Amino acid sequence: MQLQINDTELQKAVDQIMKRRGYVPEEQLQGRTISIKEFAKKYCYPHGIDWVKKEIFYKFKPSWVANIHPGKGSSFTIFEMPAAKWMEDHREEINWNNGE
Repeated sequence: MQLQINDTELQKAVDQIMKRRGYVPEEQLQGRTISIKEFAKKYCYPHGIDWVKKEIFYKFKPSWVANIHPGKGSSFTIFEMPAAKWMEDHREEINWNNGE
């Protein structure tokens, strides 16, 4: 007797096994947006929001910030995946010693 499994069922089974064994991160960065507060905490600790604006946003004007000057009552939109890559690629260019 031969076991027949279609590709969709097999793919679902493999995905479940990969997740269960920890091969797939629970939280993907792709397509995710974060707040400036979350960005500062996750990628610039111990620096805060004002430091991020001054030393990263206004100095480098990165393309992963959708609106670099959102104005009062609006917030920054930060695309996490390109932001994380940019931070890794440019960490030596950032003035980490400049206090807030």
